[in-house]
Amino acid sequence: MSSDVAAVAPPLTRREFLYYLWGASIALFMAEMGGALVWFAFPRFKEGEFGGIINVPIADIPPPDAGPKDFPAARIWLVNIGEGRLSDGRQPDEYAIKPGVKALYKICVHLGCLYKWVPTNDRFECPCHGSKYLTTGARIDGPATRNLDAFPFEFVDAQGNVLAKSGLMGSGKVEEGDAVEIPEGAVALRIDTGQRIQGAPNTEPGGGT
Repeated sequence: MSSDVAAVAPPLTRREFLYYLWGASIALFMAEMGGALVWFAFPRFKEGEFGGIINVPIADIPPPDAGPKDFPAARIWLVNIGEGRLSDGRQPDEYAIKPGVKALYKICVHLGCLYKWVPTNDRFECPCHGSKYLTTGARIDGPATRNLDAFPFEFVDAQGNVLAKSGLMGSGKVEEGDAVEIPEGAVALRIDTGQRIQGAPNTEPGGGT
């Protein structure tokens, strides 16, 4: 036989085949684990995007008792509760309110429709199924069974120091969603849209009609 004829490699045995298959599976698993670590090591949302931190200049916050301000990119209604809202007879008695700012998620808690602000009725109304809410976030009518969801936030000064912040709302507490007044020296409001907090359960009739 000629010496320049390449020798034919023997076929893989069953044991060798299983060994290579096991090695390839381990390599694939390690690659997936590495990708997962990289995914969790970096933020999923950039600052300024929904799901991350939204910065709002103090000048963009509505005055006390004015109508709410829509921030479509942040998916929120920003409200500023003044003394006039404190005496609103439609506010359910079991939900004490304080003056100050709140960042309300603009999705109806019933079935996820976009509710809207109706100035003539001085309230939020959902066009899908008729749920109604006050600027405080309190549900006052409709099939919804809880108050509006909201986002936690903090006020910062020009150096980025935190001057005041909201608590973590929800958990069924009637104090849920306390508003926070704008502190002296604040230049911006930082809203964490990645930490949506559920509104407290509320099935009271209210004064929505």
